[in-house]
Order: sequence, then C-alpha cells, then structure tokens
Amino acid sequence: MISRANVTREALSELETLRAQNMREEKARREEAAGKSPVIAALLERRQSLLFSGMKRAFASPGKAQDISQSMREEMDRINAQLRAALAACGLPEDYLQPICRCPLCRDTGYVGEPIHEPCACLRRAVMSKLYQNEGLQILERENFASFDESIFPDEPIEGRKNTQRGYIRRIREICEGYADAFAPGAGDGLLLCGRSGLGKTFLMNCVAQRVLERGYSVVVISAFKLLDVMRRYQFGEAQEGQAEDILTCDLLCIDDLGSEPMMKNLTVSSLYHVINERRSENRAIVVTTNCTSDDLYEKYDDRVAARLTDPSRMKVLPFVGVDVRRFAARRGV
Repeated sequence: MISRANVTREALSELETLRAQNMREEKARREEAAGKSPVIAALLERRQSLLFSGMKRAFASPGKAQDISQSMREEMDRINAQLRAALAACGLPEDYLQPICRCPLCRDTGYVGEPIHEPCACLRRAVMSKLYQNEGLQILERENFASFDESIFPDEPIEGRKNTQRGYIRRIREICEGYADAFAPGAGDGLLLCGRSGLGKTFLMNCVAQRVLERGYSVVVISAFKLLDVMRRYQFGEAQEGQAEDILTCDLLCIDDLGSEPMMKNLTVSSLYHVINERRSENRAIVVTTNCTSDDLYEKYDDRVAARLTDPSRMKVLPFVGVDVRRFAARRGV
C-alpha cells in the first residue's frame, strides 16, 4: 500500500516540475514575441517596470497601498490591451503571453483558498489516480457507488421472502454507503458480506473501499488467498515488512473471498487470527466478503476467528440472497 502522504508529495513534486516547465515556456514566448516586434519588447519592459515600481511605492507608503494597487491595475490593463493588439498585428494569438497553467483554479500549485489553503480538485484527482494504480485498487475506478447498477438484479420476490432481490440489494447498498460515509479511523466497526457467488458482495466491498479512500483514509484491498501468501512469506522472511505492516495498520482492510484460501496446517488459521486480532485490538476496521455462512466459519476456522468475524458488537453481518446475477443477465441476453 502506498501511503497517501507519499502520494501527495509525489503529486505536488510533479506540479512543481510542471510549473518550472511552464515558466520556461512563458520566457521563450516573451523572447519570441519581443524579437518579432520592438513595440512588444517596449510594452513588456514597461509592464515589468510598472510592477516593480508599484511594489516599491506600496512598501514605502503602506497607507496608500490600496490606491497604488488600484492605479497599477488600471495601467496594467492598458498595457495588456496594447500588447494584445501588438501580438495580433504580428500574427500571434492575443493570449500568447498569458501565464501558462493546466489548472486555472490553483495555477498548478495544488491548493486554493485564502487565508486557509485547501487541496485543489486537480490535486485530489491526481492523488486518487496514483492511489488507484496501487495493487488491488485499480478496479475501484470501475466498481464504486456511482457505477452501481441495481437493474442487473431481478425485480422479483426472493423465494420464501416478500422482498424482491433488487429491493433487497438496494437496502444493502444503502447500508454499505452509510457505513463508508460515516467511516472514521479507530472506530473499529466492520462489515461481513456473506452469501453465494454472484450476488454482488465483492462489488459492494469495492464501493465501500473507493468511498473510504476518496474521503482521505488508507485502504488495502486484498484477496484472502493473497493475504495468506503475504503473511506466510512475511513469517518466513520472504516478504517485505511494509506489506504486512500495511495490512495490519491501514485504516480499512478489505478481505475478499474469505474461505477460498488454502488451508495450511498451523498457518492459515494462525495468520488470519493474527491479522484480525491485531486490527481488532487497535480498533482498525475490516470489511470481509465470503461464501461461507456463520456456521461454515465456525467449522472452517478456529472459534476465535469466527467469533471475531461475527461479533455483533463490532461486525455488521449482511447476508446476500437471491440468484446469481451473472446467470440472470445471461438469461436476459445482457
């Protein structure tokens, strides 16, 4: 898992590089325009002189700073109007000497707002994009609450129930979205999404992960098979310490398809117990998907593992029911 702080620093460093490139391009354009026309050269020199002289006068007479600033703006507007006309006369775009930036809101600084700086939307997008490239998170660009489509679920009563599968999954989606929106590190509450394959468990787990990540918290999404492999290799000194550390300390750990991992004597259960218990003791949340029922969990794992996964005081168990939506879609010819 790449930490958000490191990713943010990387994004800001790229913005700094971009600003330096833009400044070089702006300088090259000024030199080109000045070389084409002595009128443009004189106007650029006049504009620069106005800027420095105005700042000098404002510092020397703070009480007149507002009047000086207003006078400078009016004179600068006149110079810029003359520059636009001179540029057009030389066959150059009127905005050729405007500051170059990719984001007009923050001018590629990454922050907006005065006096309190906040991350600009462009910085947030850059950070999210980098986080998505981390192993296990790319799919979150596609599987999130915005792309959740309840119409793929049958709008027919579930056998033995009054609710339709579509209405049922809509309610589970509301619970999952509410959980993600209210998520706070250290609260320790988690979700157990259980049921047969093809009912939307993994998709909704990814929705939760994406929303929590979007809200600025650290998230690890990992299959139970990969989790066991990492912990096994870490135990024998074959995996990087950071991988196991991320699993144990991230704000939200999402384990997919628990029960599909190989059962290795003296390893599988102990590794799962270690991860679950360590996170539980530090009030760090877990979201788990599994095809197992609660009884299956008790039969398959140590009672201590199953009890922690189904503890109603810490885990909200959401059973998924109905027909496999992939088969339903195939019958409809979707």
